[in-house]
Amino acid sequence: MDLLSKIESILLPLQTTFDTQLFLTQLYAPSEIYKFNDLIAALSIVSSDGIGAAGSKFYLGEDDIDLGWEYGLVNLAAFLAQCMKETILYDACDENNWVVLKNAFITCFSVVKDLYNDQYPLSNACGQLGQSYQDYNCPAGEEHMQCSIDPTMQITATTHAVWYGAPSGLFCAPKTIYPFTGELLLFHYYHYRYNSAIHAILIFVLVDASKGFWDYTYWCDNPWNDPPEYCDVYEGQKSGRFDNTVAVANRAGRSDVEGCCWWGRGVIQTTGICNYGKLNYYLGAKAAQDGRSSRYPDIDFCKTPDAICADSNHPELKWIAGFFYWMESVQNYDKDGWHYVTELHKFVNGGMSEMSFIDSVSGIVNRGCHNPPCATGEVDGLLDRRANFESILAALALPSVGIGERPPSTLPPFSSSINVPPVPIPSTATPDASSPMSTQLIDELKYKQEILEEKVLSYQNMYGVNVKSDTYTFESLLDSLAYAVDIGYVGIKFYTNSSSLKYGLVNLAAFLSQSITESIYYNACEEFHLDSIGTKYAISNSCGQFGNSYQDNTCDGSDAGMECPVLSSMNLVAVGDGKYNLERPSFYCRSKALEPFTGVFDSRSSTVVNDAPYPNAANRTDVEGCCFWGRGALMTKGVCMLGKLNYYLGSRAAREGRMAMYPEIDFCSNPDAICKKTNASSGRIVWDIALFEWVERIQSYNYNGWNYIDQLHQFVDGGQQDVSFINTVSEILTGAIGSDVPFTGRRWANFNLLLTYLQLKDETDTATYSYTSGKKNIRNNGWFSILVAIAGVVFLN
Repeated sequence: MDLLSKIESILLPLQTTFDTQLFLTQLYAPSEIYKFNDLIAALSIVSSDGIGAAGSKFYLGEDDIDLGWEYGLVNLAAFLAQCMKETILYDACDENNWVVLKNAFITCFSVVKDLYNDQYPLSNACGQLGQSYQDYNCPAGEEHMQCSIDPTMQITATTHAVWYGAPSGLFCAPKTIYPFTGELLLFHYYHYRYNSAIHAILIFVLVDASKGFWDYTYWCDNPWNDPPEYCDVYEGQKSGRFDNTVAVANRAGRSDVEGCCWWGRGVIQTTGICNYGKLNYYLGAKAAQDGRSSRYPDIDFCKTPDAICADSNHPELKWIAGFFYWMESVQNYDKDGWHYVTELHKFVNGGMSEMSFIDSVSGIVNRGCHNPPCATGEVDGLLDRRANFESILAALALPSVGIGERPPSTLPPFSSSINVPPVPIPSTATPDASSPMSTQLIDELKYKQEILEEKVLSYQNMYGVNVKSDTYTFESLLDSLAYAVDIGYVGIKFYTNSSSLKYGLVNLAAFLSQSITESIYYNACEEFHLDSIGTKYAISNSCGQFGNSYQDNTCDGSDAGMECPVLSSMNLVAVGDGKYNLERPSFYCRSKALEPFTGVFDSRSSTVVNDAPYPNAANRTDVEGCCFWGRGALMTKGVCMLGKLNYYLGSRAAREGRMAMYPEIDFCSNPDAICKKTNASSGRIVWDIALFEWVERIQSYNYNGWNYIDQLHQFVDGGQQDVSFINTVSEILTGAIGSDVPFTGRRWANFNLLLTYLQLKDETDTATYSYTSGKKNIRNNGWFSILVAIAGVVFLN
């Protein structure tokens, strides 16, 4: 069997894994742009057809030694790890307009418009971060390959970001269409918000029709204007507009978009006139015109570079453009004693455990050198790229043999004095082993506070900026965790183990991996609308989403009678905090006497229509008694679980003479106290209820031969290699089985990342990915929490 056939035989059975578990966007949804079948088609082309002056092919390994195909699979894994970070995460084919100018003000006849310190210049199409894409010429001897610049070209990006107020797609056009400043005098209404009201002022401005900027703060839905004004620049637009009232230059000083058609496209963002020219020279119309073999003779990548993203007949082009870059810039990399293919062989032959290999590759892709920081700075998202690489290796079940069992490399020996260390994680001391376990655990986390706040307890706000969560803070986590470890809930403490802190840290990683997926990613304390038919969301989703009925999740067995009573008179409204609170209405509950039936929210028109009943998936058309939606880090929900909170931690415990953590809160009649910012304890309570659920439901799980603590020990003692541990935890939490668990791959990826952030992964750790779990069945006693994933727009997409 040849190398390509061997590699395809391994990849093809994994189509579902790649499409639904690896190629995920920031919303944890499968990418709509990058598909497994297109990847396979592109791989066949680039590994069979010679591309480039020397007929370069994608490296598939060595066909003259046993297991030589593993080199090719690792080469592919390294490529995909970068793709997942560069574009798949954002589901972007065209480069997004993402670089803002800071501290900018626009002045016109003494009228000053404060843009909240952020502008997105339209001339970013010419180049971002101070670059000029049309000046990326080919080196000496290859000048004949590069594209010539046509000032009359007009192209608009096929894809663009879709977060709230996101700029439209990049575009290029001649100056004849967008003339220089001073061509037109007009009146312009500028709307703004102040004290929750919308105001308008009439500004007399001189238009600069050279390209200005995208004002993402502009409230574009103004149907009462004369003429009416709508958010119609692109489909799904919620805010923002073009503002050409003054020229705004990009960082390179450009304030027009003439000839600026060479922005990044494809899975690793092919950029500049040289790269597009080479694609055309070797694969496109230029090759055909010169009488050379051409894979795409009808595509002129110099005249239509947008074919990479826009040609529906050749969806593999998105991947081929990335592969071409990889073969040119990464696979052939050989600088300062670091040769890519040699280092690839060293990594594989060494057991695939030394992550300095992928760190160096990330440096080449993101910064242009294998040993950053180089001239352009540190690698962006180094740990994310490393985790992507490990996830793909796990999915491919690599390594397939142990160290010492692999045949020797056919490449000559290589020695390098350059050693790229793993990314440093702040640590100043080793916890005192004689200290209480809570002290050791808290001290260990404090040493890693910076990376935990940046990578775990953070989210991207509505403008795509990564910020620390103000709902799930590091300090409140430490306070709650210390209580859970030292005192515990229901007589059960958060498990740490006195013999080794590692067990406690892995337990925490499992807890946080679920919390990220459920709530932290969205900075949301309360559940909100996800379940829909097209763009329509039933208002009665507050009763339960995806066919669930939260008020019917009663307790049984020894817990019978602990559930909250369902009162028709309850009237609550979710606080609507999270980053998506502007997108969809908040959950609420209300009696039928006040609201006999509920209607529907249409996200396309952003309107609620209550003129007729509209059922949720469980056929509810009202919200009476539907006050038990998810809240807190694990989105604790249902009358049983909230009833248990009240029985053990809340006012019922106090009334019945038991010690109560929150004696003033009735979690049954006042569950909204969990998320109310006016609650003095709200900083901790979002963690307290989640940790209560964790120790009571997950950590205490012992059913049908599967015991959580035993499995935790087996996972740690076994080198953290079997992903069925975290898969089973996800099943217990959500109540789903196997691949039906929502976002099962993302929960596993979050877990894998946390093991890295907490420095828990051994040098030989490589998880074996599968859908299987370690238990035979899940006990359904009526009070398990069913995941309700929180949705919204994709940020920085």
